[in-house]
Amino acid sequence: MIVHFPVGLLISGVVFEIYGALRNDEVAETAGRYNVRFGFWCLFPVLLVGFLGMISLENTEEFKDFLSSHLTFALCTAGLFFSAMLVSRYLRQPFGKVLYFIIIGLGGICVLTTGYFGGELVHRFGVSTH
Repeated sequence: MIVHFPVGLLISGVVFEIYGALRNDEVAETAGRYNVRFGFWCLFPVLLVGFLGMISLENTEEFKDFLSSHLTFALCTAGLFFSAMLVSRYLRQPFGKVLYFIIIGLGGICVLTTGYFGGELVHRFGVSTH
């Protein structure tokens, strides 16, 4: 259950921040920025819990491709949002803002893809979540 909180923060943050920027809605953009940043910091305990859960799995041969994809996209998600934090902090020019939105958009896609593979692990292969 710890996983779903940052997923919700990141996805809603990306949507609100991009929507707010496109519609010049400062409130939506600020709410989105807050969610993206809070979701980013919540990623670290989730990655730790996920890694600990992964190393406790046995007989992963049947679903190793899904597990590998899930892990790859989880790490890409963390890397993209880390890059977004750096860009927002150090590139204040208009190009930096465009780059930031591209990165968080890609990060949002990675979050959803990570969730897809995680859902397949649980529902298709019956990988335990507790």
